[in-house]
Amino acid sequence: MTVAAITGHTRGIGAALAEQLSLAGYKVEGFSRSNGYDISEKSNLIIKAVENSDVFVNNAHSGMSQCVLFNGVYRNWKHDSTKTIVNILSLSKFLRPQLEPKMYSAEKAALELMTKQALLNPDKRCRIININPGYVHTDMVKHVHGKHRMLTPEQLAEAILWCINQPQGIEVGELSIWTTTLN
Repeated sequence: MTVAAITGHTRGIGAALAEQLSLAGYKVEGFSRSNGYDISEKSNLIIKAVENSDVFVNNAHSGMSQCVLFNGVYRNWKHDSTKTIVNILSLSKFLRPQLEPKMYSAEKAALELMTKQALLNPDKRCRIININPGYVHTDMVKHVHGKHRMLTPEQLAEAILWCINQPQGIEVGELSIWTTTLN
């Protein structure tokens, strides 16, 4: 059975993806604050715990912890063509440029830079998928007012599952996704 490990699996994007993966026959292992895995405090423990997984979804955000997790998992998996790392990034680096810079956007941009460097590494064998969603209707964006084009977590999870399920040897290196429907 294919094992998928997900950080932040109990809410929003992570919960929707955990459900989609389970329905598709994956065994899902979750790492969230709710089950004792705060990524800012337990990155090394999570890296060790996901070592035997087949798919790692780097979803939960907490400062630069996603970078730490990516770096650790990538070092363990980079020579294994059966492994897949999915990083949940953000289009926030492009949204509303007239506003003050936000740490969230900078942290996601740092993760994107790390993963793009890894994508271009000629020795890399694992698949790396960077997902850049626009607004996703979760608790994290409940502060956003007005009419925005928002994906549902389920729509995004479906797209991520499609990327993961591509045939061996096919890598969707980056996917930017948003909806054209106003909410």
